[in-house]
Amino acid sequence: MEAEQPPTQIDERPACGACRKRKLRCSRELPRCSHCRRIGSSCSYDVDREKPGLKAGAVEALRRRVEALEDAVFQQEGSTRDDVRLPTQDPASIASALCEGLGQLLSQLRPANARKRNLSNASEDTADHDAQNGNIPPSRSQPLSPIVNKRRRTNDRPLIEPDDFSDLSSTLPGSEILESVINLYFAEVQPWIPTFHEKRFRRRMKDPNERARLEVVLHAMIFGLLKHVDSNLTAGLGDIEGICERSRKIVLLTAMNDLHVENLQALTLICFEDIGSGRLSRAWPIVGSLTRTVEYLQLSVESEHHDNGPLLQPRPCLPPAKDWIEEEERRRVFWTIFNLDRFCSVTTGWNTSLTSNDVHRRLPADGGLWHNEEIVITPFFGIWDKSAGKIGNLIAFQPTDYNTVESPRRRFSTAQVHAHLPAPEERVDMNTIGAFAYRVEATESLSRVTTFFLQQRINYRDRQEMGSWLMRFKELDLRLVSWKMFLPQRWKDSNISRQPTVVNMDPNLTLAHITHNTSMILLHQRIAYPPPEWLEVVKLPILSSAETCEAAAAETANITQKYIDNSPPESMVDSQFAFCVFVSARVLLVHWRYYKTELSSDFWTLTRCLDTMSARWSGNSQVRSGNLAEKYCGQLRGLYDKCQNDAVFKLDVLGYSNEIEWNGRNSEPDHVGSAVPVDAGVISHSQQNEFGQTQQPAGGILNPEHTVLHPMLSGAGPGPTGYNTGSPDELTAVTSILLDQQYSEMDRIISLSNANFAPFVPYMTE
Repeated sequence: MEAEQPPTQIDERPACGACRKRKLRCSRELPRCSHCRRIGSSCSYDVDREKPGLKAGAVEALRRRVEALEDAVFQQEGSTRDDVRLPTQDPASIASALCEGLGQLLSQLRPANARKRNLSNASEDTADHDAQNGNIPPSRSQPLSPIVNKRRRTNDRPLIEPDDFSDLSSTLPGSEILESVINLYFAEVQPWIPTFHEKRFRRRMKDPNERARLEVVLHAMIFGLLKHVDSNLTAGLGDIEGICERSRKIVLLTAMNDLHVENLQALTLICFEDIGSGRLSRAWPIVGSLTRTVEYLQLSVESEHHDNGPLLQPRPCLPPAKDWIEEEERRRVFWTIFNLDRFCSVTTGWNTSLTSNDVHRRLPADGGLWHNEEIVITPFFGIWDKSAGKIGNLIAFQPTDYNTVESPRRRFSTAQVHAHLPAPEERVDMNTIGAFAYRVEATESLSRVTTFFLQQRINYRDRQEMGSWLMRFKELDLRLVSWKMFLPQRWKDSNISRQPTVVNMDPNLTLAHITHNTSMILLHQRIAYPPPEWLEVVKLPILSSAETCEAAAAETANITQKYIDNSPPESMVDSQFAFCVFVSARVLLVHWRYYKTELSSDFWTLTRCLDTMSARWSGNSQVRSGNLAEKYCGQLRGLYDKCQNDAVFKLDVLGYSNEIEWNGRNSEPDHVGSAVPVDAGVISHSQQNEFGQTQQPAGGILNPEHTVLHPMLSGAGPGPTGYNTGSPDELTAVTSILLDQQYSEMDRIISLSNANFAPFVPYMTE
């Protein structure tokens, strides 16, 4: 038991540490206060702790100093009071003295620990600033006053002030720069995300009331395109990157305040720039918000079906569209966000947000018809039901992509309706859709491969599961072949120029073509490069799938090189385009590593194309900031070096979704690739004979008789062998189909050589 000493009360002693922590009134007794004795805790006093409040005489000293400064300012004559030396009549000296006095006053009013911390930070900032400007060495630098320090930081980086939201136009650059940004948007970005009707947009810009609604969009355009404006125009703006970031923050804070189509358009532009610049972690939360907001605004369903919903109707957030032009603009906003949702899912392996329960939308109209304000009715696009897509269910019974016959409800007035709209029970004309619609279809096909095949769980040792999984592979393969076969003749050609000597490849149609080839790669590469233990369980068409992957990558290289060579040197390329090029180049590395063959020269063609895309995305910036194309290019070269320098390095066939940094920085070399259980051994010649595969490339012209051999190409009916999902020989049945020579030689790949670069085109580009 501790001997207690007579309590000694010292009024000047601060409270003990335990009482301060518990916010108790301390008795200040020695050796322990009453609270510490009661609870049995240690009691210690900080004798050096400063008492709160101002020191004695501090206020009087400050008062005298302020009076002296007032005399200097108002009387404009030097004098002394209480032996205090005053500055001269130089205004700069007077202002400096005032700041110094106010800084001392603030430092006296702050707690001691905060005062020490602020003085330390200010000292470091001043030292760095003076050292950079060559004034004094950092070791001899003096601390700036808090006011001066704050003012310097504000000037270095534009901040958002409350006034920025009262009038967004006041924070926009001059009219000449703004006009240049708008022109750049419609020339470089609109082809990839065609959400604005250009004529209507420019008319709205001339209307003061309409322009106010577009100012959030203008800030988004500034964020994405100011770096591409002629440097002679932006020479006087100063920090371009700081201005762009300020506009981005204004868009985010403004667009989240209300539900307007313009807010969605602005946020879509933000995503386009963030993803392309490699800042994926900033883009994905916005994409998630957009997929929900389009449902709030009921943009995921046709306006003509708003009255045919449930008993409890959703609250309308938008007024009805004024005309077909505005309705089509809203439709294109939805499909652009739909593409972002699918791209996010494919590149990350996450689930899609917009499902068949949410979407009942017509495809976007042909860009030329929309531009010329020719009203048309387009077909609906069927979204597959994920709940019905589990392995074992036949996707042959999923809804087809188009509604061939429908009875359209005419929502707009007779004066607004085109004379040649479909009558009831009349087929919808497929010529009403254009390149953007085919890009939507190709992107959804890419998403289907991810959702309905790659994301499915499979036990390769279970013959029933493996048979169902391979049946799903066959169904998706035939769906992709069918899409390619039934492309309208004018859309089988990426070139839509009216001049025979000019190669003008439509961006969206070109992207649709290479997206289709990428779907084939993602579908076939797991079959083409299986883990060795799979080969002990099942026979796979590995050589046929490997040839498909090689052919798809080669044709993607040809199409991409053609597009790069025939597009303006300053034109930007969409991130989905860069992803398709990356996947194509990566599968060539996998093929080289797996089969120990020579690396295809197309690998270097694709990496050079990515390097060109990266340079174009950077605009006038001399330093590339780790944009997505640059990340992909660096990743490919890093994987190549790993394969060259490490004989036991194992390249993950499906590792493309985990190899790219999301925060805007380049990937570290140590993180390139991953060691996964995918064997890099050679398939022996005896195995090739066992599989019965030929060495003919998978890219020949499909004989029409093949559609008879494979009736599931049209989307219904069992396979030619009478496949039954309940058969105990399910795996044997489906592998016999996949190993069939006629099946393996089907025409799957969209190639550059098949494209007829003819001058005919009925409509203008998207």
